[in-house]
Amino acid sequence: MLPSYKKGVMLIDAGSNTNCRPINLLQFAQFANIYLKKIYNIERPVIGLLNIGTEETKGNDLMKESYKLLKEKSKQYDINFIGNVEGREAFSGEIDAIVTDGFTGNIFLKTVEGFGKLVKKSLTENLKRNFLTTIGALPALPSIKRFSKTMNYKEYGGALFLGINKPVVKAHGSSDEYLFYFTIKQAEQFANSKAVDILKKEFEKIK
Repeated sequence: MLPSYKKGVMLIDAGSNTNCRPINLLQFAQFANIYLKKIYNIERPVIGLLNIGTEETKGNDLMKESYKLLKEKSKQYDINFIGNVEGREAFSGEIDAIVTDGFTGNIFLKTVEGFGKLVKKSLTENLKRNFLTTIGALPALPSIKRFSKTMNYKEYGGALFLGINKPVVKAHGSSDEYLFYFTIKQAEQFANSKAVDILKKEFEKIK
């Protein structure tokens, strides 16, 4: 889960499956659809395919074939598929899940993390540039802290593994104790939500 305008957005896949076929991206959309409906209580999750343009002819062979398959099967599986979305649309607050292969998804994820660090570092340096900027920033500090908390990827924990028999959360490779705390907390919530059992039952219905 990543931050977006006034809510979160689900990125699937974020790095687990780097070599995918169109059927896998359809499965990712199914996972996202079920998970967001049952765990986040989103009635009709808006799901988009991450691509270099919104036109259905854009992208490499995987994305073009995945688009066709998602478009063809979305009604059958009750997926609210809105088509291709560009990276800049991911955080608009209008999309609930971004579907892509793990290779592209992991690059996207780490780019977002890096940009978040850049924003935080640049903002801090500018506010502390001199005495006047520091004094001028004081009234805005509560808002800045809230923004910083929203953008801090460490507080979002690790990545959930969906589609296996037990709740598993993978921590970030560069985890410190702060990120690991939120990952453990996330794992507890994942287990308590019974998401794995729910996904199994829903996929059995699909079969």
